[in-house]
Amino acid sequence: MELVVRNLDPERDAMECVAPSGAVMTFDNPPEGRHGASPLEHLLASLGACALVDVGIVLRKKRLSFRNLRVTCTGERREKPYPRSFTSLKLRFEVEGDVPSAAFEEAVRLSVDKYCSVAGTIREAAPVAWEAAVTAPR
Repeated sequence: MELVVRNLDPERDAMECVAPSGAVMTFDNPPEGRHGASPLEHLLASLGACALVDVGIVLRKKRLSFRNLRVTCTGERREKPYPRSFTSLKLRFEVEGDVPSAAFEEAVRLSVDKYCSVAGTIREAAPVAWEAAVTAPR
């Protein structure tokens, strides 16, 4: 895979990347502005999105009826020295519907520990913990 990230304005850190799929991702440096999310926000969101896709695939293969599948992503960063990389990551998955807790936990475990390419890529740098909860409709 190859991507090109380009600066949109030489006066600040607004950036854009067009993925091979055609999707446009926007980035920014938080103190500078809000053209897009920061690179670390994108990394954390990529981890959550990757894992969530896999959880959905596993639940559908099990023919389970679900809705409002979501993940809350939390990352702890070191203060110093630079780089201020993530030291730990946590994903909290929630789903509504007729999903047995054991089946949901298995789907999350398979996703995070086996199928999610983003988790597999960053696991050595920062441990990825997870939890799963089937919730009542909101």
